[in-house]
Amino acid sequence: MASLPAPTDATIAATHPRLLRAGRAALIANLGIVVTGGLVRVTGSGLGCAEWPRCTPDSFVPVGGADAGWHAAIEFGNRLLTFAVLAATLAVLYEVRRSRPLPVALVRLAWVLPLGVLAQAVIGGITVLTGLHWWTVSVHFLASMLLILAAVALLGIVRTPADAPKTAPGLRHAVSALTIVAFVVLVLGTMVTAAGPHGGDVSAPRIGIDIRILAIAHADGVWLLLGLTVATLFMARHAGHPELARAVGVLLAISLAQGAVGYLQYLLGIPRELVSLHVVGATLVWLAAARTWVVAHRPGMPTMSSLEA
Repeated sequence: MASLPAPTDATIAATHPRLLRAGRAALIANLGIVVTGGLVRVTGSGLGCAEWPRCTPDSFVPVGGADAGWHAAIEFGNRLLTFAVLAATLAVLYEVRRSRPLPVALVRLAWVLPLGVLAQAVIGGITVLTGLHWWTVSVHFLASMLLILAAVALLGIVRTPADAPKTAPGLRHAVSALTIVAFVVLVLGTMVTAAGPHGGDVSAPRIGIDIRILAIAHADGVWLLLGLTVATLFMARHAGHPELARAVGVLLAISLAQGAVGYLQYLLGIPRELVSLHVVGATLVWLAAARTWVVAHRPGMPTMSSLEA
């Protein structure tokens, strides 16, 4: 089948470059705080600041001895990054508000990002106040993944050319299934971590299920994801959708590397260095999956009737 025509540069980004830069900064900030959150966990610093919103009952900033101070500094540093993420998302909202008319979906995503960061701060507080209970930690991580999806979707709208090719319904459904499975893999991954030795603090409540059972379920999910990714790659190539094929190919490559790290860390007894690398890998897998979903589902530039006044 012949390839679809190459899109032009008639994009929102071409006329609103500051919005594009703000969107990229918001995405990078959301990615960064996930990575630092993983560092908090593997260093056992999750309760370095044992109160919220204060760090200690009497102070908003860390106080204490050398070891306690080290853990508190790591946790407090991650808390401070929340303000950087919030600032980046507010910059997106500002650029959207000053650049109207824009697609309604873009305006809504611009509101979702800062509101989501504020909600994340509350979830983080609940996580601390529950003593890092495993399910609150999982929700905290997964909420960040949803914010990353929102940021990728926003950038997708900003960068969508007016003549962007439409994706066939069957291919869109395949990508949707792939994305859902990718998120399920993330959920299972948080449960594996909840049964492992890196709970963020030695006193953190654990899930109470044999880690081997959860690891097998997680691995099965990864294999399903790989199978769907390969199938979707062949579908995209057959449909003559080179951009989607490239996006799926990137997802496949990152997923294979992430799977290798996962098996290696399990065989080596879950060392914290590989756990940190695995958190980075999980974030990149989700980033690639989100990008794939956006490429498959983007509607192209809307008509004026779908713009916000």
